[in-house]
Amino acid sequence: MNILVTGGAGYLGSIMVPKLLVRGHKVRVVDVGYFGVSHLRNLRPGVELIREDVRRYITDKDQSANILEGIDCIIHLAAISNDPSAELNPDLTNQVNFQATAALAEQAKKRNIKFLFSSSCSVYGESPGKVDETGEVNPLTAYAHSKVNSDRFLASIASDTWCPVSLRNGTLYGFSTRMRFDLVINIFSFMSTLYNEIRIFGDGKQWRPFLHVSDCAKAFIHFAECDCNEHLVYNIANQNLRVVDLVRIFKNINPNVKEKYIDSIDKDTRNYNVSTERMLKAGFIPKIDVSLGVEEIVDAITTGAIQDPESIFYRNAKWMKELTQFGDTNHKEFVELMESMARFIISS
Repeated sequence: MNILVTGGAGYLGSIMVPKLLVRGHKVRVVDVGYFGVSHLRNLRPGVELIREDVRRYITDKDQSANILEGIDCIIHLAAISNDPSAELNPDLTNQVNFQATAALAEQAKKRNIKFLFSSSCSVYGESPGKVDETGEVNPLTAYAHSKVNSDRFLASIASDTWCPVSLRNGTLYGFSTRMRFDLVINIFSFMSTLYNEIRIFGDGKQWRPFLHVSDCAKAFIHFAECDCNEHLVYNIANQNLRVVDLVRIFKNINPNVKEKYIDSIDKDTRNYNVSTERMLKAGFIPKIDVSLGVEEIVDAITTGAIQDPESIFYRNAKWMKELTQFGDTNHKEFVELMESMARFIISS
């Protein structure tokens, strides 16, 4: 297939794109490059890389037609990711996460292109018991609201002949060539490795569904390749764990780790435990558990595979805040300048 991956240079996309290439697909990536795109340029076989902001496709129909030319499937990952990043600029979050999604989905339907959307289990917010895809959503943040709005829009334009699929991913973790240290397991891996400490905000009894980034990538590929899209929405996760359960996992890996509980004024009330029965019936089974994923990250930090892990570059909200100092419209140019300088330094 010819597959368009929006946000293909991000944390998830950077793992997914090589897997698509291995399976013989031709890949076109659209990414503004907030976090760089150089790591995609060395892939073999190569990808068609378009350095562009997905917001352009909200009103520019000609550009939409250009990027969709010859495409069989869209995997739409592009988003202002995680709650702190989304809260920095709710208007930007709405444009990128919802309006651009709606615009691309409409164009996909017009051309009968398969459409897979990267949603989130965070839409459930605070939900008692185990929640499945038919359960009530309870978005508590700008990020979660943008995902709920997108899910609902896709459902509203679905038809018998065009059925988009929303994958509600659990909280991701694991090593990526575009690493992030603003996800709970990744943060714990960073802190436990460098400081022998884990900081827990609140009592740690809140539930989260966890999913290794590689398994998440494989889930999208599974649904892109199969005709098993019986439903519009699927929860994609591996293990439902409480934050306190994570502490035990980290202590098994590093007995010197100490947990530190911190009382926070702004309580995080998110608490959701999801059912993945629908995912399993569709034939997808995640393989990597949290323990293996943690060892992978810890090894990458220890061996230097992740250079300068304390850099704000690995923390979306802090990096996005830095970018705002240069104006919203100049993010692309600013990051391109930084990449040019880095290449010059390396070659000197």
